[in-house]
Amino acid sequence: MKKLLIPMIILVLVLAACGNKSGDQKDSKKETRSYTMDNGKKIDVPKDPKRIAVVAPTYAGGIKKLGGNVVAVNSQVDDSKVLKDKFKGVEKIGATGSEDVEKVIKQKPDLIIVYSTDKNIKKYQKVAPTVVFDYAKHKYLDQQLELGKLLGKEDKAKKWTEDWKKETSKDGKEIKDKIGKDSTVSLLDEFDKKLYTYGPNWGRGGEVIYQAFGLKMPAKQEELVKKDGWAEVKQEKIPEYAGDYIVSTRDGKAEPSYTQTNLWKNLPAVKDHHVINVDAKTYWFNDPYTLDYMRKDLKEKFMK
Repeated sequence: MKKLLIPMIILVLVLAACGNKSGDQKDSKKETRSYTMDNGKKIDVPKDPKRIAVVAPTYAGGIKKLGGNVVAVNSQVDDSKVLKDKFKGVEKIGATGSEDVEKVIKQKPDLIIVYSTDKNIKKYQKVAPTVVFDYAKHKYLDQQLELGKLLGKEDKAKKWTEDWKKETSKDGKEIKDKIGKDSTVSLLDEFDKKLYTYGPNWGRGGEVIYQAFGLKMPAKQEELVKKDGWAEVKQEKIPEYAGDYIVSTRDGKAEPSYTQTNLWKNLPAVKDHHVINVDAKTYWFNDPYTLDYMRKDLKEKFMK
């Protein structure tokens, strides 16, 4: 009797283990959702991700705003005085180095977010579900709504965008009443000793100035950035693209070289003290935390 009982006990345990395994698989399956990436490919992502690695820094603030737990983030967030404190103590990584993949692995993420230009996409895909974003694909508010969709926080993202539109619409009206509704605003940024101008979708405050506040861009600047969203401006051509107001981004240490020229000093906006200087590294981002900072910073400076 004992000889028959032992095999039966073993069989029961095996069946129970199989049942548990099947149950675990079902539970695991329930915990994922299908997400369609910018390239049209579908990917199964955690329904409620617990450990998110944000290799693409643009999306770090937006994910945190939605309550996402970021366990690794691109070190570029430390360049921003707004985001630096938001990610204090979080593992910092670069953008393309193989050592960064190792850092991400050590954090045991269940979701990884990268740019479509990242060279390590295939390596990250072996670690955890990896969502690939094409930065140029989404306007700034759509970007936050897309993150909401990814994390299953659509309602929260929608609420933020609605509140943002109401606040900035009011701000924009007040600014136009102050500077004149037909006044133009140009956006200039010096990088690697070259001068660039940007449209409404490439950070540097463009989203807030042109989209949220609804301020006008000089006609020639609008034409110049129409194709790529940004363009280089030769210093001798500055007068052609300078608006009634100029937002000039700088790194906070030295004045851009173009501001030292007589051409610059003779611009109407310069003579009228209509140049607004902002911190380039902070203004590079367009997440909710940074947007709110820029909204207040720009409004204060326009209203002076």
